[in-house]
Amino acid sequence: MSSTTGRFSNTKLAAIGGSIVISVGALTALAAVGGMELHNKRAAQRAAALALLETDEPTSEPSEVPSTEPSSVPSIQPSLRPSSLPTVTTSPSNQPSISLSPSALPSVNPSMSFVPSTSAKPSTEPTADPSANPSSLPSASPTLSSAPTFNPTRRPTNRPTPKPTNRPTNKPISLPSSFRLRLHWEQGDFWQDEPWEKWYCMACADCNSNIFDENCDVVNYCRDGMMLALAECRPNQRTDAAKFSLLPGRNVFADDLEGDQIQVSNSNLCLSLVSARMLKLETCNASKIEQRFTGFRSGGSAMEIVPAKVSKKDGVVVEKCLTQHHHPREGERIYSEVCRLARISDTNLWSTY
Repeated sequence: MSSTTGRFSNTKLAAIGGSIVISVGALTALAAVGGMELHNKRAAQRAAALALLETDEPTSEPSEVPSTEPSSVPSIQPSLRPSSLPTVTTSPSNQPSISLSPSALPSVNPSMSFVPSTSAKPSTEPTADPSANPSSLPSASPTLSSAPTFNPTRRPTNRPTPKPTNRPTNKPISLPSSFRLRLHWEQGDFWQDEPWEKWYCMACADCNSNIFDENCDVVNYCRDGMMLALAECRPNQRTDAAKFSLLPGRNVFADDLEGDQIQVSNSNLCLSLVSARMLKLETCNASKIEQRFTGFRSGGSAMEIVPAKVSKKDGVVVEKCLTQHHHPREGERIYSEVCRLARISDTNLWSTY
């Protein structure tokens, strides 16, 4: 019974499908006939219009009055047939885009696993070797700056005093009240090609006014205008060497001068620089820079006796010392010479005894 019913249903469906096919074919034929008629009619209208345009003269005079009354009926009757057939689709174009089933099954196993270490003791070794290459750039810019931290004040907080409040005092020099000035000798000096110790001291002398004549006559007395020369002064032997005293530089009449005066003991005569080189004995005058000398040391140790009056050559200061310039002999004149030359012959130093 069920097979008979199924066959009957299939027969009905086939009959319905055939009817649809026949209807579609009829509609297609009607559309084709209507399209041909419309095409022929439009072609006739175009031919008539072209014929009117090709004539040289109008068929009649233009009239200001319309030839016919306006008609409310359109010149072209509407077509009773449709211009085109509707498209009929028997099945949907696309399947629905929404799916109720999941795209993929979830993973049962996790993507990462953490396995605890089976070691009983913690590892002391690093997990990876340290990098040997330092970073190419510093982590921060340096903070050094050439600009000062604080702006300096434009003016001093306190004005300087024009003069010192207290006059500076020279450092006191401890020397005997009376002493001889000996040309200093020390081990290694080789005066006159002889290695043993020599004793030469300052003495008053009568010398030629020609400073290039170094030989003088040594005497055992001193007077104004005399010069100084070398005399032998070995201890415990008779000598014509003079004795001197040091007058400290601090003086109420000349408190701004540097140096000390060298005075002949038991007289009013002091050593004085009378030219760039020449030395003479003159009356002591503390206000004269020519009678000031520096370089004295306590105890009379080796020292360079330097004139306080500055010497210049071509605008340059020249350092000078008291010396007789070369290897010493008795009667040689003492004068102010360039220290550099005196140091060559080891005759630039003096000591007291």
